[in-house]
Amino acid sequence: MSYHFQTEEAVLARLGRYVGIETPSGNRDQMEKLNVLMTEDLAEAGASVERVERPSGAVLKASIGEGDKQILLLGHRDTVFKMGDLAQNPYREETRDRETVLRGPGVLDMKAGDVMIVEMMRHFKDRLPEGWKLTALLNCDEEVGSHESEDLIREEAKKSVCALVTEPSIPGMCTVARKGIGAYRIEAEGISAHSGVNYEKGASAIEALCHVISEIYGLRDLSRSITINIGSIEAPGKNNIISAKAVCRGEVRCFDTAYMKETLKKMEAICENEPVPGTKVKFIYTGGRPPMMQSDASRRLFEAAQASAKHHGLELKGRIHGGGSDGSYVADEGIPVLDGMGAEGDGAHTGGEYARKETLMKRLMVCCDVIESIIQGEC
Repeated sequence: MSYHFQTEEAVLARLGRYVGIETPSGNRDQMEKLNVLMTEDLAEAGASVERVERPSGAVLKASIGEGDKQILLLGHRDTVFKMGDLAQNPYREETRDRETVLRGPGVLDMKAGDVMIVEMMRHFKDRLPEGWKLTALLNCDEEVGSHESEDLIREEAKKSVCALVTEPSIPGMCTVARKGIGAYRIEAEGISAHSGVNYEKGASAIEALCHVISEIYGLRDLSRSITINIGSIEAPGKNNIISAKAVCRGEVRCFDTAYMKETLKKMEAICENEPVPGTKVKFIYTGGRPPMMQSDASRRLFEAAQASAKHHGLELKGRIHGGGSDGSYVADEGIPVLDGMGAEGDGAHTGGEYARKETLMKRLMVCCDVIESIIQGEC
């Protein structure tokens, strides 16, 4: 198949422009700068672009073709990096282990994937059969849970025959399954008292929370890949005062939806007990992502990608991943999804993040081959 992309030089120059606009999650002004540039690039590539406003910034919905058979592409423009990181880590090429890599905050996760989506639109412009549509959703809150865009992702997923997610992956890999994430907050209330004068009249919220946390950690089951974490504990007070309030926040992760529901239910039950006389503990689920489990249809997408990768001289293996992705929302709607189809690299979310230059265009070709296989009914 012949591919209708811009030159590698032009693609890498665009990537540099995207990385050059810092887009921390929640920074609406910076996000809008990239919105404007990406809207221009997508339109130039032949896509129609719609803005869907959200508090953190507009979600871009780009489409080519018309019809009921929709293939969905997912990407995001926010990064975990803070303003000013670019000055110490500008977009550039470096040599690492005798190969050229691309550097800069967000270059791997996932502005390289955003550039790939632009080129997929360009390639399929005027080349989709009648009845087929290619739609991309690019949000700006993926790194903080996609709470503002989840509804849009699910809505478009329901209209789609399948989805590709251009999240990055480590070299030679794509993502076939992801852990679900269940975030929660636990609030404990006690009775304040002076620890020296009237100790027996107090009921420590901190003590109650410690009892609960100990029991919750006991729900870990690594044989079923159920992991539990408490990420923060807050209990403002003084050394000589029994604390009347304490709060902790954490998450549970696992690959199975049933295990997730079971574990969250057990946590809630633990908190319903009175761990310390005179205290009350409340469990509050604060959201998360469902597990992304590989269905038979998703497996066929992976097999098509694997065959294409081999044709282009790449290795492609499926991996299971503990991190979250918007692909989980698609899978939860029962739609086949293949994740981690973006750039190859490593060090995501760190100052050492890099993307492999030599494989970027080939990974783009693989994505286009998979889309063509879907259209032809081969997977």
